[in-house]
Amino acid sequence: MVFYECVLTAKNTAPFMNLTNLMKTVSLKVVERGGIVRSVQNHGIRDLPHRFKAKYPDKEGNRYYKKGRFISVFYDASPHAREEVQAILDLDEEVLRNTHLKPRNKVTYANIVNEKKNPYIQRVRAMEEAEAATRKEEHVEVISDPDAQTQSA
Repeated sequence: MVFYECVLTAKNTAPFMNLTNLMKTVSLKVVERGGIVRSVQNHGIRDLPHRFKAKYPDKEGNRYYKKGRFISVFYDASPHAREEVQAILDLDEEVLRNTHLKPRNKVTYANIVNEKKNPYIQRVRAMEEAEAATRKEEHVEVISDPDAQTQSA
């Protein structure tokens, strides 16, 4: 399972019930595929950095939007389930844009199987090598000390 964050921008004129049904559909698809939906966050209506163009004009004939509703969905799922969620969002008329991200945190790095890329395993190995080097130096000193005592005696 991979942890995904889906950020989508919907039309500011979209009925709240349609967006709720869309989030229920996305959540159901994730759960059907064995995933877990961690949270759905509504960030509200905000100004867009530039006007967005919708695929189709709405009932009033509007095709360009200067404001949009931002929504985030955090979930764990397989890559195949993410593709299905992407397809659902692409087909919805109310969604202007959507993006899937894989947020990175310390737990992600600890879960990476490749040891060369895992900074925690590298740090532990460096500590173990340093300890082995100090043990080797101590062993060499212990061996050299009896020689020094027999020469002085």
